[in-house]
Amino acid sequence: MKFAIFDVGQVCYPYTLAPLNNCLKDLAADKKVFAERDGVFTFDYKPFMKGQRTFEAFCEDLCRHCGVDYSAQVSRAIDEAMHKGVGAFFEETLAAMDDLRGRGVEICLLSNALPNLYDTAAKLVAPDKAFVSYKLGLLKPDVEIFKTVLRRLEAVPRTVLMVDDKAENIAAAKNVGMQGIVFNRKTICEDVQSVLAAEE
Repeated sequence: MKFAIFDVGQVCYPYTLAPLNNCLKDLAADKKVFAERDGVFTFDYKPFMKGQRTFEAFCEDLCRHCGVDYSAQVSRAIDEAMHKGVGAFFEETLAAMDDLRGRGVEICLLSNALPNLYDTAAKLVAPDKAFVSYKLGLLKPDVEIFKTVLRRLEAVPRTVLMVDDKAENIAAAKNVGMQGIVFNRKTICEDVQSVLAAEE
């Protein structure tokens, strides 16, 4: 194995939209619209995640969806609330990464992460090993995103392991010939070791 690619949200750390929802609930000028649309939870984040909308445009769209009057100040509050949704790194994931590095496997990230949250996991890998949807213009589980990453890494698919919390993303990775693990915090270290042992 040459590369191990980890998803970010719910794999490197827990993430929740609850702080963002609470923030916009408090700011909503039209509480009825906010309630009817279930706040931030029914908003379509895909255009933003694919890099098709700037952060400011995303904030305006989100405010419109939630019945909030948009302003630059609200935009700053949205960014702050989104960052509050990021939890501490999972120690189990960090341990699995360390184990892989110790065996000469290079760690990468591949995430559908919201663009303004890119900085939250960037320190885990070298800049050229962090792949994000908003730069690639693709979202998992589209097989094209996995093919693109394989080309960037100049890697043979079978030498690459994908770790993701969504089974459909792992199925897509396996469809292009990669190895895959559906993330389970309790067993991730053992799961990684099992994959490595199978190669010996």
